[in-house]
Amino acid sequence: MISANKTYHKICLFCRKEFEAQKRTTKFCSHQCASRAYKVKTRHKLDLEVNFEDYVKRELELHTDLLNQIQTTLSELLSYQKIGSRKFITPDEYCKLNGISRKTLHRYIKEDMVIAKKISSRKYLIQSDI
Repeated sequence: MISANKTYHKICLFCRKEFEAQKRTTKFCSHQCASRAYKVKTRHKLDLEVNFEDYVKRELELHTDLLNQIQTTLSELLSYQKIGSRKFITPDEYCKLNGISRKTLHRYIKEDMVIAKKISSRKYLIQSDI
């Protein structure tokens, strides 16, 4: 049984002051602190209800953007994997894969840094390094 003389040293959850409580479950030092805490809690709850649609819209937009970025990254990785598995690739694919310009590629071909095979008088393929 609980003795009547037992007190507990606690800290008020609202004002953060130390007080002596008669029960272990007491959270606030006074009725005034309990009332103020209730008002704050109710106000936050109303704010969440009022702004909930905006919150959901922002979260959906954020998740949609992230999914689009992931899809773009995956499609790029898959295209690079397909390009890298072939023996010969087009000049555009080679430039994209190595991050160089078309002019730099032509310079590499002239300096024999890259192996190119002519298909016709204007078209050629580049040997893949990978």
